[in-house]
Amino acid sequence: MTGTLSIYFAHRFDPDTDLEQTLYAFDDLVRSGKILYPAVSNWAAYQIATALGISRKEKIAEFVCIQPMYNLAKRQAEVELLPLAETENLAVVSYSPLGGGLLTGKYGIDKKPSSGRLLEIDKYTKRYNLYQYYETAERFTSHAKEHTIDPATLGVAWVLSHPAVTAPIIGARNLEQLQASLNAIDVEMTPEWRQEISALFPEPPPATDRLEETM
Repeated sequence: MTGTLSIYFAHRFDPDTDLEQTLYAFDDLVRSGKILYPAVSNWAAYQIATALGISRKEKIAEFVCIQPMYNLAKRQAEVELLPLAETENLAVVSYSPLGGGLLTGKYGIDKKPSSGRLLEIDKYTKRYNLYQYYETAERFTSHAKEHTIDPATLGVAWVLSHPAVTAPIIGARNLEQLQASLNAIDVEMTPEWRQEISALFPEPPPATDRLEETM
């Protein structure tokens, strides 16, 4: 049985393979009908921009979508990746909108569930091992309760409200968790509310690191 993949991701940048070779491999996949659109996940903005330049110069298939990590606790994508996506009209299918469970209301300074990815999976434990993450997660949970909304719903809604984000990837262990994430589509996130929520977490410095110009 043969078929065509709608979208195919290069999950990580391969430093051991010539970038042009990678791009021609994707072009071959498109031309042979195996995939419709090439995309990348976990690439830096300069790597994506370089790839787009090569593809346009060589007149071969271009990346049309990126898949960065993006949530309230991990906002690095705001610095260059999301602006690049808006400028180049790239779709953004971001992952981990709830920080591996950090933003579901189950975690706080002295609050942890009996099980969960942050406790059981090493990469999540390392990714969110700073005290500040749990401190701000607790503030976020309090904010959600003040607005009588499930923290998971609000966390996904915040990600979805960024103008560059096409759709966040959601995950759930049961139907209740799934429904909480799906409810985000009905949240009316105003710019003012988004800014209020954003202020609960540290904002990443600008790409040029000229902090004084943002004050």
